[in-house]
Amino acid sequence: MSDLEWKNNNENRNWKLMTASCSPDLHIHVKGVPFHLHKEVLAKRSAKVSILLERNEIDELRYILRDLEAEPATFELIAGFCYGDEVKFSSDNIVSVLCVAYYLGMNEEHSSDNLLSKASKFLETRVLPCWNETVNALRSGDKSLDKLADVGLVDLFFDSLIGKASYDPRILGEPIKNGEETNDYRPNPRRRLFTIDWKSEDLITVPLRLYEPLMIRAMKSRSIPIEYIVSSSFKYAKKWVFDGEESISGQRRKAIEAVERLLPHQRGLVSCEFLFESLKHSIWLEASSQCRNGFEIRISKQLDLAKPTDLKILSRGYGEKGESFEDIELVKTVVKSFYGNYTSEDTEDVSHFLRVAKLLEEFLFLAACEDSLKLEAFVELAEITVATSQGVLRYSDGIYKAIDVFLKSHRYLTESEKMEACKVLDCKKLSQEGCERAAKNQRLPLRIVVQVLFVSQLQIRDTVAKEIKGIEETEEQEEEIGVSSDEDEMEKMSNKLLGLEIENHECVVHRWKKTKKKSSVWREVKRKFGCLTSSSSSSADACTCDVKRKKKKKFHHPYK
Repeated sequence: MSDLEWKNNNENRNWKLMTASCSPDLHIHVKGVPFHLHKEVLAKRSAKVSILLERNEIDELRYILRDLEAEPATFELIAGFCYGDEVKFSSDNIVSVLCVAYYLGMNEEHSSDNLLSKASKFLETRVLPCWNETVNALRSGDKSLDKLADVGLVDLFFDSLIGKASYDPRILGEPIKNGEETNDYRPNPRRRLFTIDWKSEDLITVPLRLYEPLMIRAMKSRSIPIEYIVSSSFKYAKKWVFDGEESISGQRRKAIEAVERLLPHQRGLVSCEFLFESLKHSIWLEASSQCRNGFEIRISKQLDLAKPTDLKILSRGYGEKGESFEDIELVKTVVKSFYGNYTSEDTEDVSHFLRVAKLLEEFLFLAACEDSLKLEAFVELAEITVATSQGVLRYSDGIYKAIDVFLKSHRYLTESEKMEACKVLDCKKLSQEGCERAAKNQRLPLRIVVQVLFVSQLQIRDTVAKEIKGIEETEEQEEEIGVSSDEDEMEKMSNKLLGLEIENHECVVHRWKKTKKKSSVWREVKRKFGCLTSSSSSSADACTCDVKRKKKKKFHHPYK
């Protein structure tokens, strides 16, 4: 034991002996709990109490101690320290202890080995190095941190948490795509601070007024992949908005607005299911228009990545968890926003429109299976689907299948109501297979069946006509091939003629049939042979080649 510690312990024993014989002279209540203290004992450790006693401002002292932002247990711990008791710090009380000690001036300048230095050392060595302890201290000391704003204690907590998350982002939660958690991240083993099977304290338990600035600061640091920040935001929304039905509506509204501000705008980083659920709750909770528009814009950028079950979320009524299709207007709004987003861009890629058209066909089929879907809602949704398929999908078989299953699940419909449901079907766009099925479908109105049969006959006629035309085109192609083959032979002969070689200065002449005008090809050949000269150009048959003359046959005279 050092001399300073022995001296402090000796003084504490003396104070206990003195206070044991003296009655308390300071009576206060902290949140309804009475405390009977000695003014001199508090003044020995607290600079503020000492100043108030010197000024004889006892009432002011009672007022200050009464209004401290501290729990009775925390104040009892601080009072015990003044009386020489050992302080038991923990992550639950460290922030409030620091707050009270800082407020009362319990520093080294007033008294050696004071409470503020002890609490600061505990925070630095036992709390900040550990993720769980840091999160717990931040959550427990929420109400006390405002009094320590000028000290920078909040920044100290934030930097500690962001630093740990930078080394292992999985501590924020695994990335979520399309409603499923993935485990794609592989941290460097040398930098890994946390074991995989270690249960970490969840950051979403921190109050919103601390959680949002912490996440914003983490994004600005660029040291944590954005996917993990999105994952943490998703878990926060799920806990405090989606599943927080017992929470106050105002708190849930603030939470969903904060989540919208934290989500990135890049396409594909946030799952469609999460965006659809957030948009629906922002409308239910009457969030700001900026919040609702933010979710709509993000959805419009990636509607083609959604699933039919995602669209089902938008059509669900308030508080409904089951199968319900009450809000078709919101589906129309999202689709319109999608087309407005892509038509404003200069792109020739139509794959997005194709996927959205198929998505709405699948969603229409899914909705038609439910007997709770009303006829008016089905027709309205079918019209949206037909509009998105115009110029994109070749056949309307998907619309037919949805109508068929709707009539099957709504057998009570009258003939006129069935016609109302079928008015969106374009029979001319049915495939041959679709026509065959529709012609045999007894659930369809008779008028629709007649139209299908007529279209089927037209398709057969067109098919036969195409086959006949194909045969004629084949014959014409064969004739053209025959003529072109003769022309090719002539061309080959001409090329051979032009390529003749002259050996031993002989003039090789190949004459065509006599015509009034000599062939230009022949003239070219003679020119190459040197048979045409300026002096003999008048004669087409003139030849200056040195042609070997035929030797005259010698006759021997019989008398010689």
